[in-house]
Amino acid sequence: MWLMIRTLVIGVFGAVIAYWLGLPSAWLIGALIAVVVSAVGGIRVAMPTATSSIVSLFLGISVALNIEIDLVDQLIHWGRSAVLMCFMMAALLYVMYRYYARLPGWRKDDALFCAVPGNLAIMLSMAAEKNANVRRISLVHSVRLLFLVFLVPLFLPVAERDVSLHGFYIEHPEQMVATVLLAIGLGWLLQKVRVPAAMLVGGILATLILKLGFGWHWRFPDMMMLSLLVFLGCAIGSRFNGLVLNDVIPELKAATGGLFITLLISGGFAAALHFFLDIPWTQAMLAYAPGGMEVMIAIAMNQDVDALFVATHQMFRMLMMSMIIPLLMLLIKQRDVSKII
Repeated sequence: MWLMIRTLVIGVFGAVIAYWLGLPSAWLIGALIAVVVSAVGGIRVAMPTATSSIVSLFLGISVALNIEIDLVDQLIHWGRSAVLMCFMMAALLYVMYRYYARLPGWRKDDALFCAVPGNLAIMLSMAAEKNANVRRISLVHSVRLLFLVFLVPLFLPVAERDVSLHGFYIEHPEQMVATVLLAIGLGWLLQKVRVPAAMLVGGILATLILKLGFGWHWRFPDMMMLSLLVFLGCAIGSRFNGLVLNDVIPELKAATGGLFITLLISGGFAAALHFFLDIPWTQAMLAYAPGGMEVMIAIAMNQDVDALFVATHQMFRMLMMSMIIPLLMLLIKQRDVSKII
């Protein structure tokens, strides 16, 4: 508990300093930088494992609050972009797997888990079951995530809200509480059946049920959304807890090379989505970003783009990767066995 409080204090301090300096997306980037610097500097930081689920829950609710009744009409136009995303994921998996598998001392399992765009929690769970190098996989994913979370908001800053007492005002608090409770219940049920991003999906479903079914209209207080960004920055930064740079230089070099390849491929497909399907560039980039789902959705909600489009594509990527990776692992294992025979 005290460790979490200390991490939050560091994050809030960094966020306030960033806000005072006028940095873009100060509440997210300030908290992230402060926690990462503390972690690399030897100060122990940590956030509960449930932090990501809580953040996902509230982001799911926030996205759904912006959904209108003409959702079905919008969904019809997203089929081609989903197909294009499938090609992007196939290209990423193939190129990145070949890149990591050729590095000295890297097992094929490690290469496959590191090649996946996002899905860190799911990949670490699978990696632990297969006795893969969990630290290496976590580091590679964290480097990519840190880059995305830090640089994307600099170019697409989250709209800052004034810190005032008005920011604590709750519109229809009874509706907010009921929505959150229903979202937790649905998210818990979805977790039981192993649905990826269960809390995010639960938040969206609960909000849609109450909004479209009962006509509920409310919004989160501004300070709650700012607090959400601070929590998110602290949670991501705490992944670098206890990191000694000299011990992981080979992994950092490999992760940096993989990051550039990933950005090149995903950026190319986002450009294709923009030019050929007439999707706004910001929206295309956020939807096709290889990871950092919560951050991409949070930024989309504060930009003049369709946040639902971004959330849907990010969840689609996570779902597809979660289904494909076990099949690819089986194929790799069968190929190795055939070579032995």
